Amino acid sequence: MTITYVLMQNLKRNPLRSTLTAVAFALPMGIFVAAISMVVALIRISESNQQELRLATHHKTTIINMLPEGHRMKIEGLDPDRKRIRAVCGMRWYGGRVPNSQTVIQSLAADADTFPIVYTDAGMTPADTEAWMKDRTACVVGYGIAEQRKWKVGDRITLDSSVPPYLKLDFNVVKIMRTESRANVMYFRRDYLVESLKSAGVEGGLCNIFWIKCADVPSMRSLQDDIDSSFANSPNETKSEDELAFAAGFIQGMGNLPGLMQAMAIVVVVIIAMVAGNTMMMSFRERSKELAVFKAIGFPSRRIFGIVLGESIFLAMFGAMIGIVPTVILLISFPLRQFGFLPIASLEVSPMAVGLSVAIALLVGVAAGLWPAYQALKLNTVSALRRA
Repeated sequence: MTITYVLMQNLKRNPLRSTLTAVAFALPMGIFVAAISMVVALIRISESNQQELRLATHHKTTIINMLPEGHRMKIEGLDPDRKRIRAVCGMRWYGGRVPNSQTVIQSLAADADTFPIVYTDAGMTPADTEAWMKDRTACVVGYGIAEQRKWKVGDRITLDSSVPPYLKLDFNVVKIMRTESRANVMYFRRDYLVESLKSAGVEGGLCNIFWIKCADVPSMRSLQDDIDSSFANSPNETKSEDELAFAAGFIQGMGNLPGLMQAMAIVVVVIIAMVAGNTMMMSFRERSKELAVFKAIGFPSRRIFGIVLGESIFLAMFGAMIGIVPTVILLISFPLRQFGFLPIASLEVSPMAVGLSVAIALLVGVAAGLWPAYQALKLNTVSALRRA
């Protein structure tokens, strides 16, 4: 009689309880893998964007408060020789929606002349830039949105604004951006939006944010202080930060995802440890007579210890696998394009998340089975048989 045979027979003893315990492992482990993979992807994209040497300048209070477009000239005036600043691009949120749809697309109006310079990662070729500059209604769209909406270069599209004065604008797609960090965003010319706002009787010369393309890292650091100092004690004070810090603040605004993931990890460990511990204690109490018989017929105590502990570890690992494997398949098979607020269109499964999930399951399996296994090790054969 092998330990494996005994383990399988014990799991079959109460199939419903074994199944529910495995599911209790599977659900938290699957959620954990997905959540950690998402955080890792966001961090990877933020670090990639940081290499673009872009500085974000927005209102000191909140990005919702807009700044005058004249800030662009003042920022450019800080470096008249263009030794630190390559270009400045003002942007304003449009938040377009396809008519009769409630899904908001990350659509931003950008300064036409400097957008191709500031956003080199948009992959604008000279032909793309020429088309962008020629057509006042031109827009560039991330591949995630394009694939979801089945848009292609040359298409005419219409979007309703999700913010007052709720304009309806027509656009001409001149470029599909293939960069992962631009997958779920759309840019169009800000002069087109300004004219449309003025026609609606609304002030158009305002920006939510100014993106500054810097020459190098030292320039970016020095410009942060210079820009904010130049607008200090004014009605429109600014806060300048590099793209990584800006993205981190944006993620914090979405609910502090990294912190939530850490909290989730703790909750996952506690919940499955309690479930597994309760299951193993119940199983031990039900099998105390059986374990006593094993001892009576000559099974070594360490082998009894291994049977009880092995059952806990097997149940934990089996439950983790039926949670992790389907999650990995789903993440690979189904893109995230429907979640337009995310800067990613697809999600690669993080090996770190999978490894960490397996390690947690193993640790919980050991912790949950250790005390019942110790009790089995110290089990008094005669007393156990009398109680049975």
